[in-house]
Parts: sequence; C-alpha cells; structure tokens
Amino acid sequence: MRRVQLSGSILDADFAALRQQVEAAVRGGVDLLHFDVADTSFTPTVSIGPRVAATLLRSVRVPGEAHLMVANPALLFGQLAEAGVSRVYFHLECARAPFRLAAQLRDLGLEPAVALSPATSVQSAEPLLPEVSAVLVLLVEPGLGGQRMMRGLLRKVAQLRELREREGLGFAIAVDGGVKPDNVAEVVAAGADIVVVGSAIFASGDPEGAAREIKRRIGEALRQPPA
Repeated sequence: MRRVQLSGSILDADFAALRQQVEAAVRGGVDLLHFDVADTSFTPTVSIGPRVAATLLRSVRVPGEAHLMVANPALLFGQLAEAGVSRVYFHLECARAPFRLAAQLRDLGLEPAVALSPATSVQSAEPLLPEVSAVLVLLVEPGLGGQRMMRGLLRKVAQLRELREREGLGFAIAVDGGVKPDNVAEVVAAGADIVVVGSAIFASGDPEGAAREIKRRIGEALRQPPA
C-alpha cells in the first residue's frame, strides 16, 4: 500500500518552546523533522543551523532532513552529518557541480536530494535524478514560511512520477510550500511521497492536534480511488 510521510518544518515554530512543540508534533504523527537552513546567500532570510537540528534530533525518535537554501551547501554537509540528519536537499539553482555534491553527501553517509524552486523545470534536473534519493518540489518561493501554495506547480509532481516510472528510478517526491489541511489531499492525489508542512502545524497553537488532523486527511486521500 502506498505510504505518504508527513515532514514537519520548524521554520514557523515558537523557538521559545521549540522542543515542546516538536515533541507535540511528533506525538501527532509527524514522521520526519524538516530543517530549513538559510543564510541570506540564496534567500533574503536567516533561519537555523545544524546545532538546532542536532539538539532536536536527540530528543525525538524521528529522522531529520535538511533543506539547504544556501549558495555553498557543501560547507554544511559535515556539520549536518554530525547533527544526525539523514537526508540533505541542495538547490539545483546554486549547484555548480551537482553530481559532485551528491557524491560528497553519499561519502558522509547522507542521502543526497535536490530541491527545485518554482521557476526551475523538472527537465533541468533530469540528468541528476538517478543520483538522488528525493526531489523536493517547492510550491512557494524559498525562504519564507506561511506563503500561499501555487497549485499549478503540482504539475511537476506528475512529471516526476512519469520520469520515475519510465526510467525505473527510486527517488521519493517531496512537496513543500503552503500545504494546509484543506489542500493536502490535492498534494497526495498529485503523487507526493513526502508532504512538508510548516506553519499549518507549528503556527497553529496546537502542533499535536494539527499534525494529527493533517495525517488523518492524508489517510483519507490515500483511500480515495485514483482519478
């Protein structure tokens, strides 16, 4: 049976109560912790670093994945490996040598993955797909939480599914940006394997209840017959 994982992005969490919020979200069903790392070199924002990931991953029993919104991602690979992160997404737009980056991540025992900004085509990533464990499709511009989903970008998920089937590849398809309880079924129906949710969980006031509701809706969507 198909499984869809819920990845909780802490970008919009209350950092004064970060551990409590993360533990509550995990109780509600979050399968992965998603760390958005930004340093203003690729986005206009600063977010968190590997030390925050390390602290949280020691306190919960779920894997962590890092989304690097930085111009020089390789500088952080070693620190993320030490932090206990399992998968690292680097942006294709700032990867001058993406095959080398993927190899460096594998050498550190990490799963290499690639992220695609809204204006980046699936075709531009096609040569790299055999080398990565996942592709992150951004439905908003990277760097800021709470943006509205650009639904038309879900077509990239269908394109990736077709490529994966045609080429016999094994990468997972992750979707991030503006995912809420009222639209998560669309994301699941499009074919996402990993759904990244941030503000809808951590800015809700009840991370446990919000995560549980999104998991319920994911389950409902998976039980629907294919269109």
